[in-house]
Amino acid sequence: MHITQGYRQLFADQVDVNRNESTAYLRGAIEMREPSLLVRGAAAQVHTDSRAAAIEDATYVIHDAFVHGSASHAAREASGELTLTQGNYTRCEPGEEIWRVTGGQITIDNVERQGVARDVRLEIVDVPVFYFPYLRFPVGDARLSGFLFPSLSNSEENGWDVAIPYYWNIAPQLDATIVPRYIQYRGTGAEVEVRHLSQLFNTEVRLAGLPNDKGGDDEDARDLIRAGFPEDLVLPAKGEDRWLLNLEQQGGNDSFWRTSIDYTKVSDPDYFRDLDTANLSVSAETKVNQTIQGSLSSEHWQATLRGQDYQLLQKDRFDTYAQLPRLDVDGNYRWGDWLLSMQNEVTSWDHDDTQTIRFIADTADPDSVTERTRNFVTGERYRLDYELYWDKQWLWGYVKPGLAARYLSYRLDDQFLKPESSDTPEASAGQFTLDTGLYFERDGLAFGRDYVQTLEPRLFALVSSDADQSDFIDISQSPRDGGNDLLFDTSLFTFSYDQLFRDSRFTGNDRIDDADRVALGLTTRFIDPASGRDLLSASVGQIFYSDDARIGRSDFIQDSPRSELAARLESRPIQSLRIGSEIVYDESEHNINRGNFSLRYLDEDFRIFNLGYVYQRNDNELILADGEVTDESVRQGNASAVLPVNAHTSILAGANYDFTYNRELEYLVGVEYDSCCYRARLVWRRSLDNDLADVVDPEDLEFDQGVYLELQLKGLAGLGTTVTRMLSQGIANFDQREILKQ
Repeated sequence: MHITQGYRQLFADQVDVNRNESTAYLRGAIEMREPSLLVRGAAAQVHTDSRAAAIEDATYVIHDAFVHGSASHAAREASGELTLTQGNYTRCEPGEEIWRVTGGQITIDNVERQGVARDVRLEIVDVPVFYFPYLRFPVGDARLSGFLFPSLSNSEENGWDVAIPYYWNIAPQLDATIVPRYIQYRGTGAEVEVRHLSQLFNTEVRLAGLPNDKGGDDEDARDLIRAGFPEDLVLPAKGEDRWLLNLEQQGGNDSFWRTSIDYTKVSDPDYFRDLDTANLSVSAETKVNQTIQGSLSSEHWQATLRGQDYQLLQKDRFDTYAQLPRLDVDGNYRWGDWLLSMQNEVTSWDHDDTQTIRFIADTADPDSVTERTRNFVTGERYRLDYELYWDKQWLWGYVKPGLAARYLSYRLDDQFLKPESSDTPEASAGQFTLDTGLYFERDGLAFGRDYVQTLEPRLFALVSSDADQSDFIDISQSPRDGGNDLLFDTSLFTFSYDQLFRDSRFTGNDRIDDADRVALGLTTRFIDPASGRDLLSASVGQIFYSDDARIGRSDFIQDSPRSELAARLESRPIQSLRIGSEIVYDESEHNINRGNFSLRYLDEDFRIFNLGYVYQRNDNELILADGEVTDESVRQGNASAVLPVNAHTSILAGANYDFTYNRELEYLVGVEYDSCCYRARLVWRRSLDNDLADVVDPEDLEFDQGVYLELQLKGLAGLGTTVTRMLSQGIANFDQREILKQ
């Protein structure tokens, strides 16, 4: 028997219809089908007017949410809700129910994509693990108010760390996550994240607090205190209130105005090393950003007003300068192949006049507590850069000559200046640049495979008028004073092949690059004509300077007629594999100054393999703990892999090794099981304990190790996020793998 009610279809062996009560009674092999829903049972009663239905001994499947289960009694309401009495709910495949919510009453609203369970328990492998008098859960990807699964971890320093998140779906455009947190050896605190979305602004606010920190259980720190080092330097946060504030906001997207806030502040430099965050997506390495800016844009002009500062997370470093404020007014015009760029900047550099820092210089000597004081020169910087280019391109090459006028000046607070130093130093220069290149190509055949080979010579030249910048160097009363060489935000770019063709060697605007030079580069590529992929790309180049002296960061460079030789090699022989290497070679000393190698593999089967090596030369002598004498050159290698064993199981591994100190930086090994209904990751990790990184010499850092478990019940909740963060940081392309698997 077959009955159709709009989008609903009913099947049964026997149907009895009561027209007076507008009901139908179905018996034997009952089936009710709706879009994305199938319910089967032994008997059913259907109201023909309201279309409500009740089914006995029911089984159900919600196809698009990958949900199924059974119940002694299932009721399909006229509103579309499915109510299960003494039923169960799971996303696992039939016959392989690793987890299920069972008992009591379960209501599933497939229209609103949410479910409510009362008087139910969570069973994992048929073992009850949690009881819920009331539980809300998403059906699909919707988010609902309710407790999420707790985060649980254990470490030697903090002991047990338990966080129990509560998600509050306040409104469609506003939600919050509130996370009480207990740390065994530190105390009890909380984390809060609030998110708001409007037509004008996207805002996220994150707060965390831990009052009266107990200091943790750190044996290394206790050893230093017993040796005579002051406790306020070894454990400066003990007994203190710890807190974190993070605000991110973007406003005015796709409008003539835009605003941006990226502001993070913590109570102390050790916050992230000691506590990290249980649920908040806030992290930092050596500093946190504190930036607020707004901009107005027209067709050709943009004005940006910014305030920016950084909080350093290193106790043995002086604070950086703050830009309070900075105003940029930039114009750009184009007429055919002609381009005009006009950049105007005014910045006020702010800092405490005098700063004192105190730290331990040598952990072998309790009397090595060091105190340093530095004065800071502050002032305003004015920078103008006007450039006119002719940018002409053809299929066979391009030419881009340009004229530039550059002006740089300061108005300085003369409190710490030498008597002979100017408080209004300035410099200017006129410059001519030429960037030009040619493209040659030919077809070829190798190993039965077609390819296109290119040859791409490139020339870049810069000629500058004299820009006397001697007034920017050695201006303060003490050579240790901050701002002594007027370097508020400026350093040299790390030299590489791409650096050959920049019009400035400097990041920041405290120097005018006056180095007359010609850079020559040559690139050849072997291209797959079908995909356009570079099978192999090799580049080499060098800069040749005039004999005149040129400005450096804090002095003038002479007798250096050419740069190091820069080379780069890249290859993508197949779609899944990328290989790259760069080398910087010093011809005069016949040494490799910098080099790196990387291999990245990620295929359609989600297999990952990574290999890398980094080298940076430093000839300073270094004596290791075993008495071996070496140098301080950076020599570090890394390898990592994700290897699927079968459709659900993968092996995870990663290693980072420091060849300078002959020790591991991090090892991790784990296993992942990923099915349609749950994902579990178990990882063992051994890594350097950086909690005393500002106190202990690098070679004296101890190791910390632990076993970490992460469990996600798909469609319900997850237990812990530490493992995912750990794998994302330790295995390249792991984040990309997660995206591709969705």
